[in-house]
Amino acid sequence: MTKMKQTLAAALAATLIAAALPAAAASREEVVRFEVDGQTVVGTLTLPETDEPAPVVLMLFGFLGHRGEWAITGTEEGPYARAARLWADRGIASLRIDYRGSGDSAGSFAEATVSSEAADGIGAIAFLKADPRLDGERLAVLGWSLGGPVASAVARTSQPDALVLWNGVNDPMATFTGFFGNEVMAAEPEGAPLDVTMPWGQPIQLGRPMIAELRALDPATELSGYAGPLLVAQGSNDVLVSADGVERLIDAHAGDELVWTAAMDHVFNIEAGPETLDALIVATGDFLEARLLRR
Repeated sequence: MTKMKQTLAAALAATLIAAALPAAAASREEVVRFEVDGQTVVGTLTLPETDEPAPVVLMLFGFLGHRGEWAITGTEEGPYARAARLWADRGIASLRIDYRGSGDSAGSFAEATVSSEAADGIGAIAFLKADPRLDGERLAVLGWSLGGPVASAVARTSQPDALVLWNGVNDPMATFTGFFGNEVMAAEPEGAPLDVTMPWGQPIQLGRPMIAELRALDPATELSGYAGPLLVAQGSNDVLVSADGVERLIDAHAGDELVWTAAMDHVFNIEAGPETLDALIVATGDFLEARLLRR
């Protein structure tokens, strides 16, 4: 097993990042739909301009995440939309989906679970492999926040060519007790959804099966079922996901790894602008390119 570690300070000069970004190239986006358990999942497929089937990365959001992303300061795009555009410039397609119960997909968030989100990811991979414009034999999965263990669960089943975790949840009880408190996290698994207000003021209906699955979720165990190439990107200033848990993820993984760190928060310092995120996008693009294009 080969283990590699790369660290990067958050205070990168914007000119250096700009130099690392690819020159602008043509790409196109389209809204796509597919069915999972009789419900419609909606996503955005970003395609590079190429006549050959393109490698592709499936991008999975975190808790409550969807394609209507929080815009990066100074831009009109969210983190995943920006990454999709820049990776298309490098010849890599991508699909970012709304889980059932979120965004434009069917269903209610009160019915969502970690398992249903993983099922959406597995359904997305089947959809991608059926598209002749894409090379389903060169496929990666990326997950941000709770999307990290969801991506690991998808990878355990689908065995993609690469797996990427961006600030992936490594201790769900710590992260979600911080969100909801001990009483909510101890809720009985049967009964009506709970009315919960997120720390930023958003009211949601939280299903009890979701709470039960968050309690039982072990990201290291999910990851142990995947032995392919792994990139773990973690911010040292992330107060939602502790950098201390990264080592347990690495220990659970039996394949090649790259750990990328920066002094960034859970959302990659996007309130200050795109610089740190762009560095992460470049590093992730290098990782994906080496495993999806150069072979």
